[in-house]
Amino acid sequence: MSFMDLLGSPLIIYDCPANVDDVHLPQPPIELPTFPNQNLSVPKDVMAMSGLSVPNAANIDNVRLPQPTLEPPAFLNQDLSVPKDVTAMSRQQVIVADTLCKRGINPPENTSVSLPTVPMEGCPEVPSEVGSVVLHEVATGMGEANAPHTSVLDTRLSRPPAGARDPPQALSNASWKIQNPGQPIIPPCGSEKLDATQRAARKVASEQRRVKQQAISDAVAELLEEQETQINEIAKAHSILLEKVRLLINGETHYRNKREESLANALICIKACQVNADRPCGQKFQLKELQEMVVNNQNMQNLNEDTKQKYLRELKESHNCKAIGVRSTNTVASRDVQATLKKIYGELQALAYHTGIYTCLFITHGHVYDTHAVTWFRTDNIMDFWEDCMKLSPDYIVKQLELWACNEEKNIEAHNSLENMQKQAKNGLDSGFVSITKPLHQENPICLRFANFEQIKYKFRIDYEGWPDGIPFNSPYKIQTIDEIWHLQNAIRDNSF
Repeated sequence: MSFMDLLGSPLIIYDCPANVDDVHLPQPPIELPTFPNQNLSVPKDVMAMSGLSVPNAANIDNVRLPQPTLEPPAFLNQDLSVPKDVTAMSRQQVIVADTLCKRGINPPENTSVSLPTVPMEGCPEVPSEVGSVVLHEVATGMGEANAPHTSVLDTRLSRPPAGARDPPQALSNASWKIQNPGQPIIPPCGSEKLDATQRAARKVASEQRRVKQQAISDAVAELLEEQETQINEIAKAHSILLEKVRLLINGETHYRNKREESLANALICIKACQVNADRPCGQKFQLKELQEMVVNNQNMQNLNEDTKQKYLRELKESHNCKAIGVRSTNTVASRDVQATLKKIYGELQALAYHTGIYTCLFITHGHVYDTHAVTWFRTDNIMDFWEDCMKLSPDYIVKQLELWACNEEKNIEAHNSLENMQKQAKNGLDSGFVSITKPLHQENPICLRFANFEQIKYKFRIDYEGWPDGIPFNSPYKIQTIDEIWHLQNAIRDNSF
């Protein structure tokens, strides 16, 4: 059957097939080919020439050809083992090339890949730039002279780790202490490493304290049961409420006087500096031991007035150092930031619950090498104000704040400069004056003019109170001494006037 006959034959389709698999085409008959009875025997002269010994020459299947002896080539006896470092390097190159191909980058054949090496035992560590992969194309052969250069952009860390390939001037600014030379430094508290004997002794002491605390808790619980019985008897005898009796028994005042430097604390501080200076951590004298030393020391009991004032000044300096001193390391500074912010967050959240205020707080570091993180805090939905009204997200605000603060690079000396303190004092005075006069003057807010303050005072019926004594009432820019501008700025910050 020819191809044209096949096209002209009718198709047999059953039950309207839905796909082409259900269409059956007529199959043409297949005829097996007939081969002529050919003589496949090998002539004798051919067998004699080839040297074959055929037992039955009529059957060609019985012919066995001689197999040649194959000798292994000489190069197979050589040591072809690949060194481990070369194998590891080739595996890394294959992984990098596979990764680049998945990203749409096809490196050519002659491409060298510089990888950050991992230090191995017995091999020297090769320095490499972290986060960078560079491909260098070597155009070889005909037609590759104008081949385009294939490379991957060098990506680096935005903030290099402190101490890694840093220039000397960067290392000198690695901590807040070094950025502020001459400032008092809070002494760091060292940690004590315990041996097995000390750990066992502390474990026994901890168990003893636990047993003692449990005994005290049981005794107090028994006392409370007896006290509750007596309270019920008193309330029934005098016909009053139980809460009234409990208030009279457990009532306490929540007011206390401000603590100042005392001579007793000054003597303990001096004695601690004398006896604990050379002792390691964990072996220093405790408060009770120091108090006994002060009581038993006759020289400290008979002091003249000058020595007492000297000890009080030293104690005050120690308190000021702990209050406004700088932290010695970035790690300690970061922990101080976290602990202080945790307390601030709790106070602001509680104040929002109590009074219904809205608060937002943005925190950033002042130097690129500071380790504490940039963050922000809000109460309720105050951040909707920045997103809806200012069209700014909190993350964008805090990122811009971080860039601004790191570009300033100001230390304590720069913050306490005369120009900066004059600017801060002037901004504080203007802000307070506008907040006072805005309800009285509905138009554009007016600025504070010290030369025209008499007219402003009579017009708005306002006056200044609490201006620091000894400082003339004038613009902060006309105050040229650090002490005067310092007192004025503290008064503005504390809302003294």
